[in-house]
Amino acid sequence: MSERDRPSEEPRAPDFAMQRAVEILARVYEANRGRPNVRPAPLERPVVLANERLVFALGTTTRAEVERAFGVAFAYPLRGWHTYAAREDARRYFLSLFYSEQKLIALEYYLPKADRAPSLAARDYGPFRLSPGDVALGAATGALDERYTQAVGGPAPIVYAEAYEARFPGGVAYVMGNDGRVERLGLYAAT
Repeated sequence: MSERDRPSEEPRAPDFAMQRAVEILARVYEANRGRPNVRPAPLERPVVLANERLVFALGTTTRAEVERAFGVAFAYPLRGWHTYAAREDARRYFLSLFYSEQKLIALEYYLPKADRAPSLAARDYGPFRLSPGDVALGAATGALDERYTQAVGGPAPIVYAEAYEARFPGGVAYVMGNDGRVERLGLYAAT
């Protein structure tokens, strides 16, 4: 019996795939319904990236301090960014810094993903950790403490499937990753 031949009062049987899709969407909705889509309360102190040579604090750390500890950086990925290649746990990571009036206003420590990333020689600067929380690249995203919540209005899930944030006076910290592993740490001054 075709669609045209069926009497209008007889309900049409649902398509199995469509019914399954609706069930999945309903489950996702129910799981997220209780979670408010609001930014978390800011932490009482700034989030910093630190290693044994230097503590990187937004609005405080100067370009001169960084260059004294690490040398002159490479201009990458865009004009204005200053990038170092670091070796940690036998992996090569990039530390990219952005300054305004010689003060640090943005920082990213990450596993380079672009094929066109420069082949900078990685140096052993010692391990870098985001603090508070002692967050490291390669760590399990499930091990983040309660200060890092799912990012609201933050990075789009184009490169990273997971994004967490911690807001603090003067800025925001992002922890991003894939497959349950941290691949990028970011600090950005509030504008």
